[in-house]
Amino acid sequence: HPVRPSDVAHARGIVDDVLRQMLDHRFTKARASQYIDGELSTEGRRRVERHTSVCPQCRALIASLRQMLEALPGVAASPRPGLADGVVERLRRES
Repeated sequence: HPVRPSDVAHARGIVDDVLRQMLDHRFTKARASQYIDGELSTEGRRRVERHTSVCPQCRALIASLRQMLEALPGVAASPRPGLADGVVERLRRES
């Protein structure tokens, strides 16, 4: 049977949706940390939120990054006293 223009338009819409989903997936994976840190533009943040509403993989990535960051405050933020001096001394001995 002949291809109707409405069939072509429907197929284009599906292809466009798949391509947009793929691009948003890459965008979200590449910028997940920036999203968590609040460093994305408004449009970037919306793009990540729109994508994670339909992508369980990226939603899980964002959730795991948040969990990791929540656990980090318990880790010492500054090196123990004397660490830098010890590193410098060792470098002097080895050079």
